[in-house]
Amino acid sequence: MEEIVGIISDYGLKDHYVGTVHAVIKGISPSIQIVDISHQVRAFDILDAALKLKWSYGYFPVGTVFLCLVDPEPEALPIIVSTERYFLVCPNNGVGSLMFEEEPPQALYKITAEHYFIEGRGNFRGRNQLAPIAAELSRLQSARHLGEEMELSQLKRFKLPAPKPLGNDAFECIVLDVDHFGNLITNFVFDGKLPKVAEINGVRIEKSSDNFAGFEKGELFISVNPENHIEIVAYMASAAKLLKAGRGAKVKLYF
Repeated sequence: MEEIVGIISDYGLKDHYVGTVHAVIKGISPSIQIVDISHQVRAFDILDAALKLKWSYGYFPVGTVFLCLVDPEPEALPIIVSTERYFLVCPNNGVGSLMFEEEPPQALYKITAEHYFIEGRGNFRGRNQLAPIAAELSRLQSARHLGEEMELSQLKRFKLPAPKPLGNDAFECIVLDVDHFGNLITNFVFDGKLPKVAEINGVRIEKSSDNFAGFEKGELFISVNPENHIEIVAYMASAAKLLKAGRGAKVKLYF
């Protein structure tokens, strides 16, 4: 089985942090393939990291180890979670919550194999502790020698807020994420039918399309993103800037 570690972090690309995490993993097993899912998670933002994990994990081969390094809670235990197909190495801060709705956890381990940790100054357990454990886990494909099993009830989890029905096929939603292009991704999961109208920040949008053909630059419309969520798009422009909206903004959808 191919050894793959997929990494999500809020480290950015300006500093040396990502490079040294790579170096630690490769130093343990040069054959490991590292996939940088994203290092541009908003700083300390568990929800942002959880969304990126949810929207990416299913494209990876069985046996992939996901290493999530967004770590705003120093007291959160370092853990390994195993599912039927994958492993997740992270602090116990809820970052796997959205993935686990589709890929249920089967076992939870508190990381105890400290002899695999590397020496390093500062509070950098992503590099010094979690990265070497992810590398060993990728080699072994078993967490039993790396941690102490815990009850699954001790796994921290959260749920996304659901769209609020308003009656007459209308829903109040929120913006979950703003992607690189400025598209406003809502918490409404596409069920085969696009809304006829969206309202956000006093602006009424009355065009819907599941593709980007036939629109003028800057024209707003309702669409569906690759992860099957309803989104507000501005063709070749940023809907977020045009609508002065960001994550958490309320959106009304009318079907």
